[in-house]
Amino acid sequence: MRFTADDARRGNWDELDGRIKAAVRDGGANHAYLRIYAEDAFRFTIRSELEARGFINIRVPDITIKGDVYFEWEEQL
Repeated sequence: MRFTADDARRGNWDELDGRIKAAVRDGGANHAYLRIYAEDAFRFTIRSELEARGFINIRVPDITIKGDVYFEWEEQL
């Protein structure tokens, strides 16, 4: 498979769900931290990306080089 300019423009969007899954797996009972880097394609939209996936209480720090985004999910009733 060839890596194209379209792939370069897309950045690392393809890995976002995998990184969220890993953060949840390594997190607590209903919360996790997701490491975000300055070069991540979703750096400026991570809050809306997590909200769209149903996560709550999202705290996004100022990210200059890297930062840990905190997020939670409601436990099943």
